[in-house]
Amino acid sequence: MADALTKMAFSVDEAAILADIGRDAIYAAIREGRLEARKLGRRTLITHDALHRFLNGLPQLQLPPAQP
Repeated sequence: MADALTKMAFSVDEAAILADIGRDAIYAAIREGRLEARKLGRRTLITHDALHRFLNGLPQLQLPPAQP
């Protein structure tokens, strides 16, 4: 069942939990310009769309072929 109300933005902690990566990785991506963040006073917010763009922009895993 879909939620009637979806969050539009997340704190750094929430974004890290949702993406299953560490807070340091979130802050590093923001510093490197790979993840767009917004400021509201002292709060750093990451929009739903920005988090999706960041995750979709990560390189695809390329595994070598299995050895027979």
